[in-house]
Amino acid sequence: MSTVVPHNGGTANTGFAARNPSDTDTHPPSHPTHTFGNQKEKQPLGVDDPSGSVDGKSTCRVATSSSSSAAAIVKLLSKLLGAMLLGFVFGIAMEKTRVFEPKSVRLQMVFEKWIMLKMFLAALASSLLSISILSLIPLTREKYRHASDEFVTCVASKGVVTSCLGPCLLGVGMTLSGACPGMVLVQVGTWTPNAIFTLIGCLVGALLYGMLAPCIEGLLRPREPLTHQQLHTTLGKPFAALAIPTGLCVAVVVILLEVFLDYRDDLENPEKLSDNIATTIAWSPYAGGILVGLLQIPMILLLEDTIGGSSSYVTVMSQWVVTSQLQQRFPYLAAKRTGLSNWWQVLYVGGAILGGLASAAASDSLATVQGVGVAEAVCGGVVMLLGARLAGGCTSGHGISGVGLLAWLSFLAVPCMFGGAIATAYIMRAADCSLDRLVNSTLTV
Repeated sequence: MSTVVPHNGGTANTGFAARNPSDTDTHPPSHPTHTFGNQKEKQPLGVDDPSGSVDGKSTCRVATSSSSSAAAIVKLLSKLLGAMLLGFVFGIAMEKTRVFEPKSVRLQMVFEKWIMLKMFLAALASSLLSISILSLIPLTREKYRHASDEFVTCVASKGVVTSCLGPCLLGVGMTLSGACPGMVLVQVGTWTPNAIFTLIGCLVGALLYGMLAPCIEGLLRPREPLTHQQLHTTLGKPFAALAIPTGLCVAVVVILLEVFLDYRDDLENPEKLSDNIATTIAWSPYAGGILVGLLQIPMILLLEDTIGGSSSYVTVMSQWVVTSQLQQRFPYLAAKRTGLSNWWQVLYVGGAILGGLASAAASDSLATVQGVGVAEAVCGGVVMLLGARLAGGCTSGHGISGVGLLAWLSFLAVPCMFGGAIATAYIMRAADCSLDRLVNSTLTV
């Protein structure tokens, strides 16, 4: 259960506080949760009379409270550690499929490489089927409902405009930087040239959006939110009845793509392939995609949340909003500053860095791929995060989790995201061939 301390615009909280439900990457708990330690109950412990004597019942209350505090701390740490472990697996999958390479991202947008699309569709199919299984099993159905309800709550303030404009900007940034919000962390771990500048751009974009959020969201908030946020609720059908056939159809597309377009033809160093899954240079995109989609199961069971990454940048960049005046002036940043529902994602993307590093080290491929120029990395990172926050989700948040939950706005966001990326790629190639210009070392412009 997430630790929640409601934010009231007062002095800075020292514990974990609840965050504002405004994105699809991390979702606020939709059910009552326990507080951290004994913050909820302020009464003195073990005091029954003015003289301060402690009777047996008071002593019992002290022991019970201490035990509850210890259990809450252990539970919190286990969730954070679990989030980091899931991120580690995500980083391995991204590195092993070679989808993290800027060249793979850019050339996907002009349909010359197919690694990214294969992995994305495989992850989506796996996500749809994994979430369907959780929705059907009585023991896990309630956790599925919590994750689904939280997602719906998070996109309730979004509309058609934000779900089109935001993903388009996200797509532009993806082509410029050759990355996405989750992918850039893997690039940092694998020492991809100038990936650190993409990361800096993402942090700047997150800060800019956080400071401008009240104005932006005030202008673009829909007058009337969608009555039904998900496809199955609109049609009045069980989730699995629609998600399973959809997942199977997507899986068929992935199989056909691989049959006609062998992933080995898209690899830069196919001679380094081996039967050892740890030391081989690459896995097939559908294998890595299936693994990413399967992460939805432990994510929902452990955190009652779904895969996403872009909100973590806002959490990192909101740590300076500590005074009452700052919190009132920048409520979006203040809501993202503390709380398990915010910080698990920071641990998750941190694990992705380590996973990418470990996987590249195992295959002896650290710092062997090409990156984009400094200017493209920074600009791409800024635009990418502005778009992701405006949309309320990134490639993972909308593409894998949102569509995986049959969310209407995610069905709108994904084609807009790829549309923006594809248009940018063709413009870059037609204008000055900068799409194909990559660098071999950091700081190269």
